[in-house]
Amino acid sequence: MAAHRFSLIIKVQREREDNLQAQFIKAQQYYQQAEQKYQGLANYRTEYIQQSQRQGSKGLQSRQYSQYVNFIGKLDQALIQQARVVHQAKAAAQQRKQSWLKMQTKRKALELLVERADSAALQLLERQQQSLSDEYAGQQFYRRQLTQDQ
Repeated sequence: MAAHRFSLIIKVQREREDNLQAQFIKAQQYYQQAEQKYQGLANYRTEYIQQSQRQGSKGLQSRQYSQYVNFIGKLDQALIQQARVVHQAKAAAQQRKQSWLKMQTKRKALELLVERADSAALQLLERQQQSLSDEYAGQQFYRRQLTQDQ
């Protein structure tokens, strides 16, 4: 029936869908790792500032203070860069998810089309069988009538 004609197409669609799903999962994992790295940097920055404040209360030389400020500036730059990475990773993961869901929708639509075609073909076959059965019963009846009339 129709399933045989479309089985290869459905198989290819499933493989594409599986591939897109795997790409989405990888992108999602990369996004989560980037987010964790961002949070780690942010936490480290907070701890470093708290440590520098504790050191500052004991007294700092101007050179030490300058080093603290420079390092905090570098941490800020790293946070800005990592925020960009997080944003790009999130966008990539969302795009891959949309591609995967779109392919999934296509596959399901194709399967539904095949199911409907199979159902229609089965109904046609049943009608043909019923017609043949009716014709056979009619011929049997006609033959019995002929043999009774003779």
